[in-house]
Amino acid sequence: MVRKNNTIQKAALMKEALQNNNATGIDFAGINYTQFVSGVAPSFDKREEYEGNLMLAIGQRQEIENADEISAAFVTHMRDAIRCHPDYGPNSALYVQCGYIADNQKKSGLTRGSSESNENNEANERSETNGESPPPTGQVE
Repeated sequence: MVRKNNTIQKAALMKEALQNNNATGIDFAGINYTQFVSGVAPSFDKREEYEGNLMLAIGQRQEIENADEISAAFVTHMRDAIRCHPDYGPNSALYVQCGYIADNQKKSGLTRGSSESNENNEANERSETNGESPPPTGQVE
């Protein structure tokens, strides 16, 4: 999960190569194997720590999601209990303060034709009769 870094990959390869070639006791321009390993160790240590924290964070995230599911069940139960309580109910201030819309404040869902649609219908009727207004009902031309 840690981003790949070419320098760190090279450091790992160098450590392994120095060990495999028995070059751990040789001084390379003032740096020996022990100094090199101690110099690059913080990068490896931080990466291990990060991996551990990442796994811990993933586990904690799952624990949060599990707890949220339980909380959602309690919220639903309490909402329904408030709605059904004889002293409170779905139109009470308590219900509204819990973040819900009181039943008596909800729109009915009933839709009626708007005045614009009536005007459009009249315009369509006129175009069908060559621009003339249709005769009132009950009268003959």
